[in-house]
Formats: sequence, C-alpha cells, structure tokens
Amino acid sequence: MGFQRRTEIGIIHRNILFYRGFKMIKTGFAISLVLAMLFSSTTSAASSNFRKLFEESYHANKFDALGFLVRTNKAIMPDEIKSIMKEALSPEKGYAERMELLDLASAMASMYKHWHNDDKLSNEIEAIIRAEIKKEEARVAELTKWDRFEKTLGNFVMREKTKDMEAKGLAPVVYPHWYHRLFYECKACHPDIIQMKRGTNSITHARMDEGKVCGTCHNGKTAFASNANCKRCHTAGLPEAEKLVDIKKVDMKAVKESADRIGSVFNPEVLPGRTIPLDKLGNIDWTLMREKKALAPRKSAVEPAPREEIRENTILFEPKMTYIKKVVFDHKTHSSQINCAVCHPSIFEEELGANPVSMTGMSNGNFCGYCHGKVSFKFADCNRCHTKPMNEGAGEAIIRKQK
Repeated sequence: MGFQRRTEIGIIHRNILFYRGFKMIKTGFAISLVLAMLFSSTTSAASSNFRKLFEESYHANKFDALGFLVRTNKAIMPDEIKSIMKEALSPEKGYAERMELLDLASAMASMYKHWHNDDKLSNEIEAIIRAEIKKEEARVAELTKWDRFEKTLGNFVMREKTKDMEAKGLAPVVYPHWYHRLFYECKACHPDIIQMKRGTNSITHARMDEGKVCGTCHNGKTAFASNANCKRCHTAGLPEAEKLVDIKKVDMKAVKESADRIGSVFNPEVLPGRTIPLDKLGNIDWTLMREKKALAPRKSAVEPAPREEIRENTILFEPKMTYIKKVVFDHKTHSSQINCAVCHPSIFEEELGANPVSMTGMSNGNFCGYCHGKVSFKFADCNRCHTKPMNEGAGEAIIRKQK
C-alpha cells in the first residue's frame, strides 16, 4: 500500500474510533463540547446569519453566547438544522466534510433539545451519524480486506477489475513477486515484458493468450497455462493463498522441481533447516541465499537472452551526521538483477550528486524506495545499508557526499 493511501486510511480509522466514542456519551451537550474541540471550521456559502453567529460562538467555545442564540431563536432553529442536514447529505460531500456538517447540526439539535425540550431532531441526527459511520466502516473494510495478502514483501493483489472477477465467481489475483524471484531475476520481466508500475500493463486474458505479459511464461510449457485453472491465480481470500502469504508454508520440493524444469538453480540443501531463510524482520534473506549459492535465477524469460549489461563500480554515500555509518551502493549487485534502464534516468539521474536521496524521499517510494519496501528489503534495518564506519576510507568507491 502507497504512503498516501495508508495515511488516508489512518485518518478514517481515527474518525471512526472517535465517532464510536460518541455513542458512549449520554448527553447531546457533551457531544457538542467534545466535537467542538476536534473540528476547526465548517463553511457554507448559503449560511444564514443565525448559523454564522452559531458557528463563530461554537468554535470559540462561547457557550453563554450559544445559549442566548438558542433561547431567542426557537422558531427558526428546526429549519436551520434541517438545512445543514440536507447540505451534509448531498452526494458531492466527502466523509470528513459530511461528518463535520453533521457535527454542527448535532450541536444545534442538542442545544435545541436542552433549551426547548424537543429531542426529535437530535435523535434523527444521531441516527444519521450512526448510519454514516456504518457506511464508512464498510468502505474502509472493502479498501483494506486484501491488505493481509500484501504484508508479505513482494506480494500484491490485482484488484483493478474486482467487480468483473466477482461477476464470474472469481477472487482477485494474488501475485507473489517473491515466488517468481526464486526462478528469475527481475530483469527477466522488467521492463520488456512487464512495466514496473502497477496499473500500466493492461493485464488481460486476451493479452495472455497472445503470449504477452504473464502469458510469456504461463503458456502450458514453461509454466502452467493462464487459461487452464483459474484458481491457480485467483486466490485472494482462499486457502490456496496461504502458501503465498506464509513463506514457511512453501513447498520446497515443488520449487526445486520447477527450477529444474525451467533451467534455473535452486539448492535448498545448503540452506539452514533446508527452508527459505528470513531476516530479523520476517522477510526473505535474498543476500544469504546468494551467499550460500542456494539459487541462480534465470536472467531472461525469452530465448535468445538479450545482451546483459553489468556495472562494476560502487558509490559511497557519506551522511552529514558523523555518528552514522556510510552507505556503500554496489552497482554490480543491483545491475546483475535489474536492467540499468529501469533506474536510469527515470528513477536516478546519471550525474553523481544530482539525486537528493533522503530517508523521507525513499519512504515515500522515491529513489531506492522504488523497490525497497515493496519487493526488496525494508528500511527498518538501518545496518543493511549503513555498513562502512566513518573512519574508514573510500577505497575504490566513488564518493557521493550528501548535500
């Protein structure tokens, strides 16, 4: 899940938890007071003078002024409250704006109930708020119901055509990057067969049947045919997906047989416990697997294989803080797995020092974050990259000082 979407969901969850708290508050006036501290403003081009005065006093916590307004405007208040309710429920309003308007209407209705002993509008608004919370909870549940399958680094759920799949009785596809990496280097697919950006590849059965995208390998020869058994891929939410989520459940014998069939190398006998090793964060330790010579993935998914370009140099990143170790970027390690054209110049400018690499930028999916944190190890373990002590020289590495 991208950073912006995670932030949106976090805000939604906060609001839902807050509104659940309403239901524990017994008096409408207490609701108004709590909400007044949460929300900062509500605007409307069609606001009446009463509403403007009410809002100003409400957001300034001037409850004496509010009491005076409510006591002296009994006749117009029902229409004022209904007007705000109508505005809140208009289709163009988003959840946050709708709830903010309902908050204002609730405050008015609660005070109207207190001063004029009429709870009809207050009860109506509370029912609407509960209904809106329920709808939002359902929306959030729909947004997040597949997240569990994407927590395994390298997995993503192909959900763009969910409604079409549901109409055919199919679950969305769980695509396990990590499983395919056991047999192929990234450059085997990217960018010639699959572009490295979700939503840009037009993955359809028609294209697969033509031998494109997934159909390049899933043709019944190299790998199982894409049109043979739908549930081999459409597994989100089904028991079949568990082995894609829990790496410990992978069938090592099946991996070995597949590797032998397609011409890659997989030697589980050299691995500790003869299982796929995980790092301390629970992600596959690809570095250890390579060091142990447990795998030698294919460089290409087509024959003849295109000419391979390998860069041999290393770049030394010197951080501003002297107490943090330097970062040594090894071009050979990366270019042996991915084509140079994937990173240069769209992700990294070729000129040394031209890229303002920062942890914030990477965490937002830029620079190294284009892959790391998505299909390669996360940034949570600082020592995976910060390896060279500050008092050691650069050796043969090119120095790139942090600006």
